[in-house]
Amino acid sequence: MELNDHAHRRLWDTFWATHASSESLFHGLLWRMRFLFSTAYARKITGVTGVLQTPNLLEVGCGSARTLHYLDGHFKNCTCFALDISPEAVRLVNQLSPSFFTSVASAFNLPLPDLAFDVSFSIGLIEHFTRAQATQMMMEKVRVTRPGGWVCVMVPWASSVYNLIVRRAFGKYWPFGDEDPFHRAELTELLGEIGLGDIRVFVIYGTTLLGIGQKSGQ
Repeated sequence: MELNDHAHRRLWDTFWATHASSESLFHGLLWRMRFLFSTAYARKITGVTGVLQTPNLLEVGCGSARTLHYLDGHFKNCTCFALDISPEAVRLVNQLSPSFFTSVASAFNLPLPDLAFDVSFSIGLIEHFTRAQATQMMMEKVRVTRPGGWVCVMVPWASSVYNLIVRRAFGKYWPFGDEDPFHRAELTELLGEIGLGDIRVFVIYGTTLLGIGQKSGQ
């Protein structure tokens, strides 16, 4: 099912308001797992990019911006930008990471200049949209990334046991909305189609895929 920005805003406002609270045991456990996965994503990203001097970092569809938080701790003198369609998510980032620049914004039309970032990425975003929309969002990240910079994306892995059994077992009660997970070859192909090179795709904890590619230096 395809949702517009307004519908996505309602969905994720509800999710983040619940997810960040301590009232739900399920969301409390999920919150702790998020830190585990976010550190893994950050380690893989920094392992590929190597040392970056005073980088500008961007997370699109940031949610709680935990991966950006760990990247900020790794690189020296970062400038971090976190954008999300959900005001509730942005409020949470402002609370957890007050030094970040934040904005309520659509991933389809980032209110940012061309070639501004050394690393731009999204975690658990594009699988909620059609493949054509996913490509459009990825192209926006490419647009705002400088030549030689890195574009990264995390998506659910279609072939994982987690996706084939656990996610389906939840049925309509799945808390993350509609998702269309990716196969490794499909994600690799997408990164190539939007003009990235030196493409790497990692499987994280047997459940998700992290794709990383470098924008052409020309």
